[in-house]
Amino acid sequence: MKKLVLLSALALSLSVSAQENHTWRWGVQWGHQSNKSQWSGGMDNAHARFHENKNPDGAFDLMFRYDHDMHWMATLGMGINTYGFNFGVANNYQFSNMQNRWSGANATFTEFETPILIHYKFNLNCKNSRWVLGGGFVPTITSSKNISDTYVQNNDGVKVASTLNLTAENGNGGSTMVRFVIAREHVFKKGSMLHASWIFNVGLNDKAKATVNYTLDNTVYNHEFTNKGNFVGFRLAYFFKPITHKPSQSKYTKAQPTTTSVN
Repeated sequence: MKKLVLLSALALSLSVSAQENHTWRWGVQWGHQSNKSQWSGGMDNAHARFHENKNPDGAFDLMFRYDHDMHWMATLGMGINTYGFNFGVANNYQFSNMQNRWSGANATFTEFETPILIHYKFNLNCKNSRWVLGGGFVPTITSSKNISDTYVQNNDGVKVASTLNLTAENGNGGSTMVRFVIAREHVFKKGSMLHASWIFNVGLNDKAKATVNYTLDNTVYNHEFTNKGNFVGFRLAYFFKPITHKPSQSKYTKAQPTTTSVN
């Protein structure tokens, strides 16, 4: 029985090895992240009710994967990624109506990204799963856009008690980010793969800028923030079985011997 299990594991290992030597796969990848901006100017003092929050963002990519061997692979993606700003003001609230505890303004931008990463794959375990480490660059392209948003809170519907005005704009052209990946993937018997990863993204230049003005307790505040695309996020990818090419049939066939009858 033990020999049969060992032979089955060896056969599966050889099959996976053959599927990961100079092979291409394609797949789809979806994920989400919390994008963080940084204070860059304006007033240093802020009201206690004002909060600079992480902006909830997402990404969707069409992925191409080249497995050089059992340990090294490269991936290239083409898709969209979002980033932006999110500011809030804390309100008085009731325990029976928690939804009015926070109010604010936000701005979200969309960019086209092409992540290019190199990965190292550890050995598969007995369940055909393994750890993967990777890193590379993410060139992006976007068009300029201006976004404005305003939040106003009324005091019993009579007098304006607080306001928050947000104006944000991004640059036109391209930018570059550095990305590191820690992943866990499972290889199915037919060659497809399920790949789950935590990604750490660091922008190399400013992507967008935002100015926020708000009035609280009869005092006017003004702050400026920049966004480089820094975030920690999660990605889930599914790669289909390797792309194979069937050998083309020869146009010429071997001539069949002919027989002649002699009367």
